Amino acid sequence: MDRLEPRVPRPKRAFSTLGGPVDTGGEARAAALLRGLFDVDPAAARALTHGFHSYAGRMHPSIARGAIAAWSAPGDTVVDPFCGSGTVLVEALAAGRAAIGVDASPLATAIARVRTTVLGADGRERLVEEAARIAEESGDRARRRKRPEVPQWARNEITRFHAHVLYELLGLRELVFMTGEDDVGRALRLCLSSILVKFMRTGPEAPRDGETKRIARGVPSRMLADRAAELARGLAALERRAPEGTPAPRVADGDARELPVDARRAALVVSSPPYAGTYDYAAQHAVRFAWLGLSARSFRRAQMGARSGGVGEASGDDWGADQRRFVAEIARVLRPGGHALLVVGDGVVDGRPEHAPDAIAEAGAPVGLEPVARASQARPIRDRRLAAIFAAQPRREHLLLLRRRG
Repeated sequence: MDRLEPRVPRPKRAFSTLGGPVDTGGEARAAALLRGLFDVDPAAARALTHGFHSYAGRMHPSIARGAIAAWSAPGDTVVDPFCGSGTVLVEALAAGRAAIGVDASPLATAIARVRTTVLGADGRERLVEEAARIAEESGDRARRRKRPEVPQWARNEITRFHAHVLYELLGLRELVFMTGEDDVGRALRLCLSSILVKFMRTGPEAPRDGETKRIARGVPSRMLADRAAELARGLAALERRAPEGTPAPRVADGDARELPVDARRAALVVSSPPYAGTYDYAAQHAVRFAWLGLSARSFRRAQMGARSGGVGEASGDDWGADQRRFVAEIARVLRPGGHALLVVGDGVVDGRPEHAPDAIAEAGAPVGLEPVARASQARPIRDRRLAAIFAAQPRREHLLLLRRRG
């Protein structure tokens, strides 16, 4: 039987779903609402289009959903300056809010657009049919061991994929890119992107030590078709959920330090800014940038708080300046009395622990953003360097609610 085997799936550890005691502060009612947001709904992670395409550091959908319900009203504008793969935008659309998402990563904005473009019944049917046609042709090529030409950019991909898998994926890519660049074509490209890590030799989906990943010919092709059908179902559910007349979210390639959003436009900002010294998003998604033909050069220059090498290698001066700028932009786009709900984690700058709430409060004070409440929850540390840095204190994730003064 053709299958991907043998491996028991690893449990997924969404950063905001780990549970444990929650410490709160600030206005009592707001703090209680924030505490409740940490009690996430596991089903929300697969609802609508949330299960489509993994993305590092993604906010849990039920946190976005709860924040939108608590601090905005139907018809309001919700802005996410670090929109990533579009979780906040999906929830805003489903709740009848106008939504604007901005991200410096062209991969992030590509995923966000696909997840929030509902296509309509005809478009979804075409997506499923095109994916099935491509999968059949690609699977047939793979079983006949017909090798596609290996383009120059893919010459080193043999280090990431076994040879027969690489050839099948390259054949899939060739067929997908032939569909063009309309909404369906873009969706198909992201379907391909979404399955790549499943078939890599190493990485988060790789086998444990001593195991072998056996991937039969035709499996990647069938998975592409399955992923397109899953996306179509999610988009249909999102279209049904969105109130009639809700505008499609606007997704912009841009920089959170200079948002392409009018002043006082937003009733609510919901976002998860970078965690200083923890991730390098460009490096984490390098394989997807390559396979989609996206340049990561500008993103590498624009991403904030990225670790320059190992964990904790982020400059405090640079991070502080960047943080002040994006917090000032959040204040600028909020209307008086509007709120910002930020999901932030304690980072590491200049090799030392950062207490994220203090840094945000300090950046917000000069621009009229006042702290309202917070909820904080400890996070386990699995990285040895982080464990050493946070040996004297817990590392926590925080929900911070701020309000724009009038």
